Amino acid sequence: SGATQKLIRVDVDCDRDAIRFVVRQTGVGFCHMEQMSCFGDDHGTLGALMRTLIDRKDNAPAGSYTKRLFDDSALLKSKLLEECDELLAAENDREVAFETADVIYFAFAACARHGVNLAEVQRSLARKHLRVRRRPGNAKPPGWKPGDPSPDAP
Repeated sequence: SGATQKLIRVDVDCDRDAIRFVVRQTGVGFCHMEQMSCFGDDHGTLGALMRTLIDRKDNAPAGSYTKRLFDDSALLKSKLLEECDELLAAENDREVAFETADVIYFAFAACARHGVNLAEVQRSLARKHLRVRRRPGNAKPPGWKPGDPSPDAP
């Protein structure tokens, strides 16, 4: 799979009957299901959210809001932009966490709408992390479209 683990440290608990290995994982996942762990339930995690959204794309219950988002790209775009604005307007830690959760939900809905799973997003993040070239990080101008010159182009 190309996935690796680097041992950071080994800890022993207070009565020395349990060992914890702390590792840094590189790659999309270590479980055959492309998850970072093979152990336990992951309800409430990003992976669980993505799997639920992907399932809802084909198996949404009647009246599903998520199904409406999949069927109405303008609604999905509007909600994602609205939640991004609310995140930027957040004024404290609680609001930032709350609005970030909403942004993640709508961003993952966009992924699921296009058949993109969490492992693909993680691979994309890993590739971006490995880039050596530094860019100024300029914002794209209004009206910019894929294929237009990047504002960071030399």
